[in-house]
Amino acid sequence: MIYNKSINEGKLKQWTAQEIEDFRRTYKLTRKVLGELLGVTVSSIYQWEKEVKKPSKTAMILLSRIEDEFSLTKKRIENEKGGGKIGKVKRHL
Repeated sequence: MIYNKSINEGKLKQWTAQEIEDFRRTYKLTRKVLGELLGVTVSSIYQWEKEVKKPSKTAMILLSRIEDEFSLTKKRIENEKGGGKIGKVKRHL
């Protein structure tokens, strides 16, 4: 399992409302799906994005871990499709 570097260093990423919304939109997640991944309600996601409430420490840790996993998966997919440096080099040989 991949762990967020900031978590390992004892620095918990403080997710802002905009960062949560950007993350969700970047990976095309509905509030419902993100809520299911985090074990919270759609209402909680909405409240975080609208700055009504802040996510708990546990939710912030989970958000960071999910972000790491999604980012790693996205990089792997890009490399497999030839979107990474390795794929581009192979095409030019």
